Amino acid sequence: MQVQFRGKLTEADLEDVRRIVRSKWYWPKLLASNWYGVLLLCPVIWATVAGLLGETHPNWRAVGILWVVILGVFGWVFFTTKKGMAKEFSQLNTTLPDWVSLVDDGVKLNGPQGATAFQPWNNYKGWREGKRVMLLDLQGGGFMMLPVADLSEIERDSIRQFLRSHIVGVSTAALTPL
Repeated sequence: MQVQFRGKLTEADLEDVRRIVRSKWYWPKLLASNWYGVLLLCPVIWATVAGLLGETHPNWRAVGILWVVILGVFGWVFFTTKKGMAKEFSQLNTTLPDWVSLVDDGVKLNGPQGATAFQPWNNYKGWREGKRVMLLDLQGGGFMMLPVADLSEIERDSIRQFLRSHIVGVSTAALTPL
């Protein structure tokens, strides 16, 4: 049996990869790493809420300016992050193979201008599955991405069975889709 996938990802595929790879503590850790920003934001929030409830009488012009600055910083961070993600996506796609093939003895990669690579099945320890991609986990860390968004559930099931039969030591309980 041989199954062939396009090697390039779409932005939606890459977002699915990020969702699978990120731990559930990603966003709390991100906020905690910026604790100084959170500490600076808390008094502004307190002053605004207390002023709106009538408990204090803040200088509303100063509070408004602070909120404009805070929203400006958040907007700048958001757009520079989006721009960085688009650049990362473009750079990633140039390094990915054109085609990825699952064959009986391993994973074959076909790149531009006839370049090829091969990973035998004993280099893989398992896989994870998202809505748009499957990630084949490598023994030494890292993973191989298989875009499966265009496949039907029946085709995905046959790929799961193929992977179960070729990746040694994988329990079926650990492979439930996310």
